[in-house]
Amino acid sequence: MKRDAYGRIDENNYPSIHRVGPVEPSTPWAMNLADDAGVFRFLCFDFDGKIQGVVDAELMERAVDQCDALSRTLDELSIAHVVCQSSGTGGRHLWLALQDGAVKADVAPVARAAQVTYSQLDFGMLLNTVTGAARPPGSPHRDGSSSSVLRGSVAALAAPSTTRADLVALAGLLEERKPALRAQESRPSGPVNIHHTGHRSLSAAGAAHMATIDGGRDPSWTGFMCLLSAANAGWSFLDVEHAVKSAPGMEHYRTKNTGRGGRHPRSAGEARTRLERQWDKAVQYAALQRPLPAEKAPEDLTELTAIVAEVSDLLERFRVNPGRWGATEATSNQQSILSALAYLTLQTGKRVVAAAIRDLGPMAGLGRTTAATALTALAEAGYVERVTASDEGNAAEWRLVSTFSTTLRTVRSQPLHNPRPPAADPLPVSRTTAELFNTRAALVAQLEAQLTDQRHDLFTRRGLGHLAGKLYALLKQHPSLTVDTAARLLGVTARHTATILGRLRRHKLLVGHRDGWARSKQDLRDQAAKILNVAGTLVARAERYRVEREVWAWWQAEVTTMNTHPGKRPKRPHVSSRPLFEASNAGERVWPRYPRASNNLADHRSALELVAAGNLNPESRWLYLGDVA
Repeated sequence: MKRDAYGRIDENNYPSIHRVGPVEPSTPWAMNLADDAGVFRFLCFDFDGKIQGVVDAELMERAVDQCDALSRTLDELSIAHVVCQSSGTGGRHLWLALQDGAVKADVAPVARAAQVTYSQLDFGMLLNTVTGAARPPGSPHRDGSSSSVLRGSVAALAAPSTTRADLVALAGLLEERKPALRAQESRPSGPVNIHHTGHRSLSAAGAAHMATIDGGRDPSWTGFMCLLSAANAGWSFLDVEHAVKSAPGMEHYRTKNTGRGGRHPRSAGEARTRLERQWDKAVQYAALQRPLPAEKAPEDLTELTAIVAEVSDLLERFRVNPGRWGATEATSNQQSILSALAYLTLQTGKRVVAAAIRDLGPMAGLGRTTAATALTALAEAGYVERVTASDEGNAAEWRLVSTFSTTLRTVRSQPLHNPRPPAADPLPVSRTTAELFNTRAALVAQLEAQLTDQRHDLFTRRGLGHLAGKLYALLKQHPSLTVDTAARLLGVTARHTATILGRLRRHKLLVGHRDGWARSKQDLRDQAAKILNVAGTLVARAERYRVEREVWAWWQAEVTTMNTHPGKRPKRPHVSSRPLFEASNAGERVWPRYPRASNNLADHRSALELVAAGNLNPESRWLYLGDVA
């Protein structure tokens, strides 16, 4: 590192290159991972948990868990390695020494698989043969500490033993164990206690995560999968608090990693605070994933290749032409709806997707009418195409419009099944296929992070606005932003950006940074939403859309009954009866008579009130059985 004009070292910057000599440098130093010929001689897996250069205790503990998980994977393969605490902040470096070196093509499969497996891994240096570098064991850090060995011996680095065959085996094992595209449906990360039963029902994958003994290889990941499964199953926070007392898979919320291979109990306050934060995050992800259809087995990867290329191209267009998407509130909404549609396309693996405005809108934190207006504008601009219109309760089908040429095979009819990587195929998966699925997973993660960060009550129109949510999400991707940089990324004027930054700062969501503005360490969006009286806006909107859908289904059933011959109409409860149970056939629903006004016309307002009150819920104590004489 080079000191600045004041003699300080404030940034990780290594501008000079020197050969190794007998005298240790007086400032922090790093070594290149590859030689002058572009051949990797060492690999360093850098796990860190910082936000804008400030340590986040929760992310740092996750980084330690993930480093430990990778270390155990290497132990299974008998690959010698060294684990270091990189500095006093607690980050981790995991080192491998390559016996005969490895070219970038040999290392890339490991880097890509590790990227989608470990969220706290900085994988960039593993793909950089020119400037990829890291501080080796014993090297000083700018905070005064040094990189200290926790496991393994430096002698293993001095005598390289990892071969290219070991890298192939490591890439294969990481591919096998990487999370599913919908992470909660992944296989458990360790052995399962078959005797554990929860107090409420979960999906098979969710129950397996809950029963994973001691949280498996990665307790923090397993714990969040438990929460995500619970959120998708409709659990409440009280249910989660009850489960954390005994569920083996929720070990992360009872104990913490000591960093030395052990765990010790958390304090009650720390455990509850962490559980609340993680539960809020899980609820946001569950809301985003709720419109997704069931995942299916792979059938054809040609379409998926085109989809990944199209979405990657779309995100690049967002980046290079922000003015197109930030000029007005309408264009900003269009970008969010287009992102939600791209997310659906990637997740389903189909270029034509059924997308209801009551799904796309909430996914982006917007309303259904805003979503409808945005889709119409995007279709007119040539970004999307409506394949089929909505009819009889079925959502309209949309597809992204490609801006580059495609082969005849690319535009043929769509496969019925959603491609996903084969989990236990006896034949080796080709490098191209593995790279395709890893690229898809990385794009999905990027879109999920963007959509969930800007999807909050605070960033609705009655709150700080949708553009404020986009700026808040940008500050997760960038350590800090100046007013001018933020304006360029958003595609708006500096004056407008300064106004938004001021509003975020007023609610303590931002802090001053030497290079502009950065996110505050504590997430205070919920408190700000309460101050602005917008807390619960998204939940209320989702409930309103649920009621509208149920009323529509009820009315469609009523129309079908009216158009059916009297002798063939389904039997419905008599207006004066009060059945103790419903004896309809499995898969069928017997709707009561639709409410009527005094002129015998349908009373839709009363129908909305009855559904909102839960009177049509089969589990309700008092059921609405039609107009009573």
